[in-house]
Amino acid sequence: MTDISAGPKAARKSASARSWYMLALLALVYIIGSVDRAVPSVIVEPLKAEFALTDAQLGFLTGFAYSIPYALAVLPAGWLIDRVDRRALLSIAAAVWSVLTMAGAAAQTFTMLLLARMGVGATEAPASPGSLSLIGDAFPKHRRATAVSLYYAGTAAGQMITFLIGGALLMHFDWRALFLIAGAPGLVLAALLFFTCKEPERGQFDEEQESPEPVSYRLAVRSILASPPLRHAIVANMLATGVNYAILVWTVSFLVRSHGIAVQNAAMTVGVTIGLTMMLGSFVAGWMTDRYAKGDASRTARVPAIGTSIAAILGIAMILMPDRNAAFVLLAAFGFMMGINTGPGYATLVSMTESSMRGAILSIAKLASILIGNGGLAWLTGQLSDWIGGGDSIRWALLITILFLFWASFHFFRAARAQRKESGLDDIL
Repeated sequence: MTDISAGPKAARKSASARSWYMLALLALVYIIGSVDRAVPSVIVEPLKAEFALTDAQLGFLTGFAYSIPYALAVLPAGWLIDRVDRRALLSIAAAVWSVLTMAGAAAQTFTMLLLARMGVGATEAPASPGSLSLIGDAFPKHRRATAVSLYYAGTAAGQMITFLIGGALLMHFDWRALFLIAGAPGLVLAALLFFTCKEPERGQFDEEQESPEPVSYRLAVRSILASPPLRHAIVANMLATGVNYAILVWTVSFLVRSHGIAVQNAAMTVGVTIGLTMMLGSFVAGWMTDRYAKGDASRTARVPAIGTSIAAILGIAMILMPDRNAAFVLLAAFGFMMGINTGPGYATLVSMTESSMRGAILSIAKLASILIGNGGLAWLTGQLSDWIGGGDSIRWALLITILFLFWASFHFFRAARAQRKESGLDDIL
């Protein structure tokens, strides 16, 4: 566990212009990765018609087809992140998943599309833990919430691009064109990351030895099991990101089925309402959290602890709202809170881990978020919709899914309390 105060080594250094440039590139890569990952969410209804799919099959395609290969690859990826040039690893991964995204355009059967999406899931495994590991070594503790929030603003930007531009493209092209257009930019960004960025010194802003040695997964797991703050933070992020992903996957279908909106207009509506507000929330979250927390991981955890409860209330109101325009307003507010929660949630994990095991622990956390959170809740929502049945079944399935945010809030609060107890600090806000 790292101490919340900056040590002598950290005090001698600050984030450079090169660090901010690398952060910008990492965010752009994450944007493209989010686009590549979210493309099927825009074309759920066209895919359902093309391949005669059930909601459970669509939930599998948008959830487990990505998350299971990701889960198989993320632990080896985390091992590599702690041992190799992270910049090179992420560049190669981005190039490969971009090509596999484009391969989805050639799918003639549901099985072929599944295989392409599984490849995307496996090759995106190093992206988030690798980028967070780089950010942890490129920025001091009192700037990490800002840096991580700006990075995760890429999720919002990716969703906005996917749904807004994807919806517009569907007016002129079929669903196959979206895969081709989504995959191409990743090749350019992969080259820029590889040729114009340098690997930062590991642990340069942490109270550690000058050259921390990477640790095994066995030791990383033992560290998690021995650390109540880490355990609660991992579960909280798993639940919060899982609900967010399920909402993004199924909101277009919800607007089409429950509010009678055309799929193209529904996709663009989601892009504007969730994309813009989530991006704004991410920008606000980083600045707000760093000013409030000042490098204290327990205070950082309090931000998503409060935010997830607020998001749950807004999400329930949005799902139950019969008026279309009022539902759009609530959807925008929910998107803002998604942005508030994501960056500080993962900044909490970065600040609670040592650089020697940051890749391993963040990979374990991402494994839980992707496999159980994203994959499980996206599939569960589709499965619940099939079980409930009827034209409005997706509304009630989403309502049940949103309730998991209260569970996430509980664990964020527990993480904050446990971290302060371990640090020997009082519990004053």
